[in-house]
Amino acid sequence: MTINEKIQTMLKIYTRIVTGIFSFLFFYLHFIMNDAMVGVSDIAGIHLCGIISAVAYLPLITDKEYSKTKMIVINVVHFLIVNITVLSIGYFLKWFTFKNYKTVAGLESMIMLIYAIMVFIEYKIDNCQAVKMNKKIQERNSRSNTGV
Repeated sequence: MTINEKIQTMLKIYTRIVTGIFSFLFFYLHFIMNDAMVGVSDIAGIHLCGIISAVAYLPLITDKEYSKTKMIVINVVHFLIVNITVLSIGYFLKWFTFKNYKTVAGLESMIMLIYAIMVFIEYKIDNCQAVKMNKKIQERNSRSNTGV
């Protein structure tokens, strides 16, 4: 991968993780914690989660294409990195305590949901691009077979 491709990948991961966390935070604060406030340290912590998750993904990717098995392994390893990052930053910023298992379970559920949504979006985008590329190849092949 070129440096530009790596930067684009990092930005995609950062954007998706941070957007997912902020989206979840909005719904959580709006529907569950009506009077809760978000501080600057919380916002910085969310951005730090995105940065660390994006940078941690780079060593995992070396090629442009992977087998399904390798992609599953990469996603599991990256999920563990994201999970540890969010739990560590969350604990440090007092988003939860390990004494209250309900908040830990809620945060863990949020991490899993956001990561699953992120992987699903990435899959759909990649699949859409593959369909477009295959269609262009078929069109080019049909034109070359007809002599156009």
